[in-house]
Amino acid sequence: MTRISTRLYVALYPSGVVNNEERRYHWAFLIGPKAEKGVDTPGVRYHVKNHPITGWTYEEKIVNDVRSTNTLLARIVIAKVQNERRLIELLRNLSVVNGDPDWRCRTWVGQALAGIAKDGECVGSSQLDWETIEAVSRQYVAQKTAAGRYTKAEDMLKPKPTYDLLEGKETVP
Repeated sequence: MTRISTRLYVALYPSGVVNNEERRYHWAFLIGPKAEKGVDTPGVRYHVKNHPITGWTYEEKIVNDVRSTNTLLARIVIAKVQNERRLIELLRNLSVVNGDPDWRCRTWVGQALAGIAKDGECVGSSQLDWETIEAVSRQYVAQKTAAGRYTKAEDMLKPKPTYDLLEGKETVP
C-alpha cells in the first residue's frame, strides 16, 4: 500500500479589513499532497468563519485545488503530516469562541498550532511557532503585493505563491 505524503499549510486570504494590519487577513489551514501534479491538486481547507447571525463556526471544505482556492493569497508550508486523522480530529475539537471581540480566525489558528505542538504525533518535521509563522506569512504576502502579484486577472488563475517554511524557500512564485 502506497502512503501519500501530505503537507499542512497556513493559508492567507483577504479579510476585507484593510485599515487594520492585525485583521487584514483571514487565516486558515490547508491539507494537501506533497506532490502537486496534474491540473488540480485536491485537498481540504480547515478554518473558522464569522457568520453575522450564528457567529464563529468551524468549517471543513473540500477544495478542488489547494494551489489556487478562490481568493487565496498565499500558502506557507509548516509541517509534514504524519497522522492526518489525528490532526483533523484535533482541529475539529478546538474551541470556537463567540462573544469575545478579540477572538477570531487568527486566534483559532494560533490555538491549533499550540495543540498540534503539544500533541506531538500529528505532524513530523514542522515549524509550529505562531509568532514565526505569522511574521513570515505577513511579510511574504506583503512582498508579493508590492511586486504586483495580485493585480492581474491572469495571475489570480495561476497557482498561488507558496513559501516552504521547513526548507526556507519559495516553491511557487
